[in-house]
Amino acid sequence: MKYKRLFPLFIFLVISCNTNKIVLDNTENSDNFLSQETEQKIILQKEKQIADYKGSNTITNNLINTELHIRFEITEKQAIGNAIITLKPHFYPTDSLILDAQQFDISKINLIRKDIQTPLSYTYKNNKIKIKLDKTYTRNDTFKIAINYTANPEKVKSVGSRAIHDNKGLYFINADTKNPQIWTQGETQSNSCWFPTIDSPNQKMTQDFYITIKNDFVSLSNGKLVSSIPNADGTRTDYWKQSKPHAPYLAMIAAGKFSEIKDYWRDIPLTVYIEKGKESKAEKIFGKTDKMIEFYSRILNYDFPWDKYSQIVVKNFVSGAMENTGAVVFGEYVLNFKTEHQRMENEVVVAHELSHHWFGDLVTCESWSNLPLNESFATYFEYLWIEHEYGRFEADNHLADDYLNYNFEHYFKNENLIRFYNKHRDDMFDAHSYQKGGLILHMLRYTVGDDAFFNALHLYLKNNAYKSVEIHNLRLAFEEVTGEDLNWFFNEWFLNKGIPELKITYNVTQNTKIASIKIEQIQNLNKAPLYKIQTSVDLYFPDTVINKKIIITKQNQTFKFSVNENPLFLNFDPDNSILCKKEENYTSEQYIDILNKAPLYADKSEAFKALSSSDSNRLNNVYLKLAKHPYWKFRYKAIAAFKPGTEQSDTLTAKYKETLKDIIKNETNSRVKSLAVKKLKNLQ
Repeated sequence: MKYKRLFPLFIFLVISCNTNKIVLDNTENSDNFLSQETEQKIILQKEKQIADYKGSNTITNNLINTELHIRFEITEKQAIGNAIITLKPHFYPTDSLILDAQQFDISKINLIRKDIQTPLSYTYKNNKIKIKLDKTYTRNDTFKIAINYTANPEKVKSVGSRAIHDNKGLYFINADTKNPQIWTQGETQSNSCWFPTIDSPNQKMTQDFYITIKNDFVSLSNGKLVSSIPNADGTRTDYWKQSKPHAPYLAMIAAGKFSEIKDYWRDIPLTVYIEKGKESKAEKIFGKTDKMIEFYSRILNYDFPWDKYSQIVVKNFVSGAMENTGAVVFGEYVLNFKTEHQRMENEVVVAHELSHHWFGDLVTCESWSNLPLNESFATYFEYLWIEHEYGRFEADNHLADDYLNYNFEHYFKNENLIRFYNKHRDDMFDAHSYQKGGLILHMLRYTVGDDAFFNALHLYLKNNAYKSVEIHNLRLAFEEVTGEDLNWFFNEWFLNKGIPELKITYNVTQNTKIASIKIEQIQNLNKAPLYKIQTSVDLYFPDTVINKKIIITKQNQTFKFSVNENPLFLNFDPDNSILCKKEENYTSEQYIDILNKAPLYADKSEAFKALSSSDSNRLNNVYLKLAKHPYWKFRYKAIAAFKPGTEQSDTLTAKYKETLKDIIKNETNSRVKSLAVKKLKNLQ
């Protein structure tokens, strides 16, 4: 699932907080002083917390297969279905079955045994079908039931969320026109609006969907198209078979008048379904799908696991995009772009949904409380694709946007990443599950190293393929690969809230041959833990850089390094991987050295910001150098930041003019070129 991200950063200007005071929870030492009224309130709060626990759904029966025969009354916005569901008890014997079915008109429910159908008694209340089976079944038995029904999605009470604006499950768009569209949206638990099922992420099923549509329509569903048979009434029945199990919320159907753009990755069919006339735009967004699949398959050492990969763009979609297994749905916005940056951002949505086919579709979170096991990975795999295709500077720029999204949300929402006490499952679709989770995976990658990170992901996928998981499955895979106990990392980051806030003091005392870094954790300890942090410090000298590993385990900790000469500056977390807020005591001269020498995006960006009001020939020299930097944003910032002199004899300004002329002649980025034209005109 992908939702559109917002950056209401102006709110930062009116929010203030004091992070310099450490607050310790002292309630344990004051229990004897609580009044009876206060104690009762605490008990009620704790009882409510137990009641609000959002764990995985108890499995009484397991879905095995859903055979669905479905046709549509488009103008009435209804679906007429016959669902034949194969199930088995999970462990304990049972003589009943409960299915989710929202706003159905049910005509009959039968047990199927050796092609003989026997009516079963049932009750239907509160969108649940409670069926009395003909006998008690054990975990060694399977049973099959058939349900004839009419689905009424328009009667479903609509409740939207940040990520999913509506939950009717089945949608009829432009139903009263000659060009209607039919499509579904199942996450989180809305597919039970159009077929009866156990609508839970810890269920897995195969499926055989027989979709009857108008002859001039194209249909799409999960799996392979097995047959397409014309009917006497001017309709056609398409049979789509999904032979590998997946969660019910990932099932989908779509129908309408679409153009098809076909390709292959190895022997896997790739198809894009698009409104006629928009094929050229689709190529610019979806054209790298085969390269993405190859890249993800290679870094995970786990080939794309599904029968085919289709992508469809529909009208009025209720979310950004949805990773239905082998049949991803996108909103029309994905084709709307005016600049290369907008085009690339929409391409990244394609990368996000594709990565879900490993993280979410192949291995699925067992409960919505564990949603980051789906969305954190999809968010971080955006970064990996950008890093691979466009370079680390562009990827780190994207990561900085992720931090802004999370940091904004953090001002009014501070939650554990894995949350068992969320008010509603839709609340999990936020910047914690997406952006913070992606930032944590980035940090985990640099904590254990690339080789261990990707080997652990391979093991996680291999061990849990076509299964449901919780956060500890991920931890155990990383521990098996690295040989390390990583409870400390997972407890701090996945099972806790907040981030470290670090006050960093660098000290280089003249002629002592000692350089030091003092790190204080100043976060409110009621809102975040005291962190253990594995990272390093780079010591920059005029001609060399020395890296020193450090492990932070205290609230206030100083690290000292022996040096033969005074370093220009020390750089904490040179990989820019630690998710934290930093307060550092660099001088302007040190920021100039950082801008000149530090290699990565975050350090240079921080230096640009710190030096925005500075003015010196040395700084202008660095700006002239960065005006030729490989990354366009640094070229842009350097051109914008250079402060021309007023004297005719100013040689730096003369060099700046020549640099601008060269940029105007050779620059490929339109934003950089436009700025150069403007700046040169101002100097005439």
